[in-house]
Amino acid sequence: MPSRYKVSVPIGVALRGSARSVKDKQGILTSSTIAKCLEKIYDDPENPLIWPKVFLSDKGSEFKGECEKLLRKHGVKIQKAKSKKTMGIVERFNRTFQERFYSILDAYDLIDSSSELIELEDLPSVIDSIIEDLNNSVTRLLGISPADAIKKKNVFAKPSKPQKGSIGYDEERLSFDNSVIYLLDSSEYEGGRRRATDMNWSSKIYQIRESLIQKKSASLVLANR
Repeated sequence: MPSRYKVSVPIGVALRGSARSVKDKQGILTSSTIAKCLEKIYDDPENPLIWPKVFLSDKGSEFKGECEKLLRKHGVKIQKAKSKKTMGIVERFNRTFQERFYSILDAYDLIDSSSELIELEDLPSVIDSIIEDLNNSVTRLLGISPADAIKKKNVFAKPSKPQKGSIGYDEERLSFDNSVIYLLDSSEYEGGRRRATDMNWSSKIYQIRESLIQKKSASLVLANR
């Protein structure tokens, strides 16, 4: 029995999203299905898009085979995410989409009349309406809608986390004489499997080699062992 899936494709950096409801006769999401979906999104005659320079995905088999062949055909560089944090923009897009999608389904479930129940064939139009609304809604990080942002050559996005103290040119910096350890992300812990009693600090001490300062951006410190 054919299964129906939703394929999400955020385009650009937190700019614009696209999604398609797709069927797969095998009951699983295959690379052939993903390839066809990408063609529908980027080669849509009503709203054609320029194929991206880089395609970021997880290491799932559905993004290999026919999918990779199609991307290479269009000169797209394929990049595989090494952690869930890398795929954060996609996960956040999916979360927002699901919140709106299931709120609509829940609303239909509350209707007693069978004539008002949502049909499977109606799902694509429901998905399109949600995506259209998301793309035309002002986002907190951009201050404008994704639909407007994608038309601009350059877009400045606010930090995803609230600022604590001075950053960028005004940020207090460590000197090259300092030895440092740094706080690890939980997914990047260097001591193997993490226990609840372990600290999330680097297991080695580093010497600062270079400090890079960018406008309105925290300084990036590079360190040697």
